[in-house]
Amino acid sequence: MTASATPRCAAVASTGGAVLNVALAQPSFARHLVGIVCDRECGAAGVARRHGVPLTMLVEPSAAAFCDRLLAWLRANDVQWVIAFYTRLFVGPLLSAYRDRILNLHPSLLPAFKGLRPFEDALARGVRFVGTTIHLVDEQMDEGKIVLQSVVPLDPHRDPADIRHVLFEHQCRSLLQAIRWIAAGRLVVEGPRVVVRGARYDDPVFSPALDDPEARALQVPPRPGNARPVP
Repeated sequence: MTASATPRCAAVASTGGAVLNVALAQPSFARHLVGIVCDRECGAAGVARRHGVPLTMLVEPSAAAFCDRLLAWLRANDVQWVIAFYTRLFVGPLLSAYRDRILNLHPSLLPAFKGLRPFEDALARGVRFVGTTIHLVDEQMDEGKIVLQSVVPLDPHRDPADIRHVLFEHQCRSLLQAIRWIAAGRLVVEGPRVVVRGARYDDPVFSPALDDPEARALQVPPRPGNARPVP
């Protein structure tokens, strides 16, 4: 994938928008985001308004109709990359047109614990580690090529809400890093794998290791009370 100093990205969301809210406070991320598209009124729509990002509402009865309208909007706005916070599957021509250019954030170590409740499912299974994944969307749910993962030991004596907040912070950092890799042309798809040129693999938490100073230094506010951010 060729380098672009300012790749044009759009977020597609039907969730709370907490990761977007943190990322948009960073100018190096905000300058890449040309718009936020929502399929319903949701927290992410409020994030768009709060940060002055152009908001488009595409309300359709089916995922197919939504994806067809979304593809037309992406082409009309010359969008190169899509960041997904979307609770339905992408379908139809959109997947071919944006093959290996749709990033999805997922709060588990894929391919384990797919779907809408991955953290809760991991807790119920009694795993020893939880984590996060950024991957490239394909036709299957949470099956695409993995770009970046992070890991957290699951301490059974720690409040699960605190652990979930750590994962939220990891997602914010991972998104900033992934966009920086894209802007530098360092993300390369080789068959079923994603290779990050020049990446290091010496960090026990993030793989590949974060090398963007802003992503590494990002400070996410502590969770207020028992509130849980919704990505």
